Amino acid sequence: MPDSPDSKLNQLLRRLPDWIRRDLASTDASRRARAEDSLHAMLMPLIAAERAAGKDAG
Repeated sequence: MPDSPDSKLNQLLRRLPDWIRRDLASTDASRRARAEDSLHAMLMPLIAAERAAGKDAG
């Protein structure tokens, strides 16, 4: 299933910018928060699409 939620999430994680990867592991709280906010913004469309697909299905 190339369009499954797991596949879409896997694709998103594979294309994460290096700065997000580094900053998520940072000990600097502001850098970590910036990376978390960016990751959140990237994940929200996937979550919204999955919710919409669930409503359409039943």
